[in-house]
Amino acid sequence: MISYKIARRSFLRACGGSTALLVPLLRGIEARAQGMPAPLRFLVIHRPCGTSLDLWRPTVAATTKSFTLPTNSAPFTPLQSSMVMVDGLNLIFASQQTANSNGQNTSEGGVVEMMTGVPTLGRIGQQDHCAGGPSIDQILLARSPSLGGSGAPFGSRTPFGSLQLAADIRSSRDEISPRVLSYLAPSADPDITLARQPLYPETQPLRAFDKLFAGPLPPGMNVAQLLSEKLSVLDYMRNDLARLNMLIPASEKPKLDAHAAAIQQLESRLRASLSTGAGQVCAAPATPPMFAETGKGASGSLAPAGGSKLTGVDYYTAGDPSNHPHEVLGQAHLALIQAAFLCDLVRVATFSWASSTSWVVFPSTFNGATLSSALAAGPHYESTGSYDPATLAWGAAIDRYYSDQTARAIQRFATATDIDGNTLLDNTVIPYLSEVCRRWDHNQQNMPFVVFGGRNTRLNGGTFLRVTDGPWPQQGGTGVGNRPYNDAWLALAPIFGVTLPALGSQLQSTGSLPGLVS
Repeated sequence: MISYKIARRSFLRACGGSTALLVPLLRGIEARAQGMPAPLRFLVIHRPCGTSLDLWRPTVAATTKSFTLPTNSAPFTPLQSSMVMVDGLNLIFASQQTANSNGQNTSEGGVVEMMTGVPTLGRIGQQDHCAGGPSIDQILLARSPSLGGSGAPFGSRTPFGSLQLAADIRSSRDEISPRVLSYLAPSADPDITLARQPLYPETQPLRAFDKLFAGPLPPGMNVAQLLSEKLSVLDYMRNDLARLNMLIPASEKPKLDAHAAAIQQLESRLRASLSTGAGQVCAAPATPPMFAETGKGASGSLAPAGGSKLTGVDYYTAGDPSNHPHEVLGQAHLALIQAAFLCDLVRVATFSWASSTSWVVFPSTFNGATLSSALAAGPHYESTGSYDPATLAWGAAIDRYYSDQTARAIQRFATATDIDGNTLLDNTVIPYLSEVCRRWDHNQQNMPFVVFGGRNTRLNGGTFLRVTDGPWPQQGGTGVGNRPYNDAWLALAPIFGVTLPALGSQLQSTGSLPGLVS
């Protein structure tokens, strides 16, 4: 009788383009047959422009498991048992450049410092801060034995390593720092603009889908054409799936069906986007829908010739207030990440709703709040430096909107069944972040930090964690007690088998934050 190893090798050799999709599935089925748990995943979700603390954090003075989430964090109430909200983290900016380097209390410097935790290489232009180290997602990917990157055993590495997606990257200027979350370690190039190694986010869901799932398609056919013709990637995998169905034990065949169903559900969501708003800006139906490039954002002497060419879509479409392309695009990206996690194509991802100097246009009256200027505009532009109560309320309504949208996506993680029978959230750590705390002046004390994860993540779920033992000042207070932001990353790293005794300069970490992980 032919051995399993030989049959497996023959099967994969015959799969051709389907191999990239089927190897992770087969690996998961084999792991389950051996009683191994599902792999852990790590997803960073970012929203821009901070929050209003009185609408974000509970009105309790100490760490507790009994708390009520206020207006802007209330959408996460159904997930409260699987979340830890931390209050008392300060983002500490540092730079290797001795002059022209200050990025403290800036949106642009905040993103880089939040994600890398180390001194920047320096600043170029007005506020483009060059990352001086790899971002936390790439640190974990490179060092963890469980996240499928270079730190994992060769046979358990994922096909794509990590995934970087964004719903919108328009910003005040065409700078890198406000619109990139992920970085590799810098090179030794003396030019800091070349030394930093950004991993630019993909903004087009179908293009990302094409990269991840289009391996089995025949030459010349792309995913947009496939969906417009109401076909499926699975139509080009039927023979391969039939062979796999004969190879695996009967007890595991439902997993094969679930794998196929996950791909079909994702295709349905993307197909719907072609006809419900996001796809309407596509230049041609037979190609991946490309969202309209716009000059809105970058302006003045720092704008490129001809205006900004950064992509994004607004909350609504002019003349069609019931159409919400920003929401459709963002949810499509988050559904793509969910499917990529379930199919084990990646275990690490970052997603940003918008750049830190967001130019996503929202209505002048939004969720019950009205701008005093009565003009539709982007949240960063309208809120910067404004003490006007109406403008602050309008910005808070946008923050609440992003909480609601993110909660919807994480709740899908909480109902999706993973390879081990637990939910996907049971095996995923999801920090939800912003690059500043106080919207109107970009203050970076008491940064909004909440992290989600289920039973296998070891998070101390259902906890409001009030930090009181640090050396840094509190926002709006006279005393100290806050800790550096990096202490949260030090606490999360061991979940993935990574030890980080410190991160950044001496001022940027004091040690692993107690109480975050049990």
